[in-house]
Amino acid sequence: MEFTGEDLKKSLPSGLEIGKEIVVYDEVESTNSKANELLKQGYPSGTVVIADRQTKGKGRLGRTWISPSGKNLYMSIALKPGIPPKYATLLTLTSVVACTTALRRYTDIPVMIKWPNDMLIDDKKIGGILTEMKIEGEKIKSAVVGIGINVNMTEEDIPEEIKDIASSLKIYKGEDFSREILIVEIIKEFDKWYQLLEKRQRKTIIDRWMQLSGTIGRQVKIVLADRELVATAEAIDEEGRLIVKLNDGTYEKICAGDVTLLRAK
Repeated sequence: MEFTGEDLKKSLPSGLEIGKEIVVYDEVESTNSKANELLKQGYPSGTVVIADRQTKGKGRLGRTWISPSGKNLYMSIALKPGIPPKYATLLTLTSVVACTTALRRYTDIPVMIKWPNDMLIDDKKIGGILTEMKIEGEKIKSAVVGIGINVNMTEEDIPEEIKDIASSLKIYKGEDFSREILIVEIIKEFDKWYQLLEKRQRKTIIDRWMQLSGTIGRQVKIVLADRELVATAEAIDEEGRLIVKLNDGTYEKICAGDVTLLRAK
């Protein structure tokens, strides 16, 4: 990496909870696994782990996250949230709001959110969030928020089988972006939104998510464990569940599932 944890800390305002400790690696299996290890070793809530490349990058639903070196952003934030488990989904929504807001400010690209946690440009995925939690009874013991963003990948870097659905900031804008500046922007924004979550400002987070959403109002296909639905995405509730309207006029709340945006015919 061309920068260290200390370099990043110098660029951050003092007093943030996120970024108290920043650990930068050239290579890890996955930043989420490493962040979990550091929490167990006694690192504080708010520790940020960054890697130049991952050998076993993880996506949602057990997928692999393509992680070449020198191009993209792979970071995880280790947390000990003070929110009840029923609001666990909101941590993911808060994280994607923070990242999308930071991306828009730094790149001036109209990045949108696909429920619950994907960042899209023109319906192509450029980033995502993977949240892993340990819950004991009525308490979230720890959480790790993994953030992957395709920053400077070119068309040639993207595997043929995902070219139709994946992109990068560079492909969209035709220029390179600084991973260091982007990390600093994300940490600052994450700290702000995470504090709102801890202070139970759920409506503020949901309102911002709705503003940034490329899902609401669209026809979606949702693959659940036991069935598939085609419906219209209408809103999200205060626990972060997606409210959809089915073709028969009834409504359903989705707390987990694989969502595909359907193109208008």
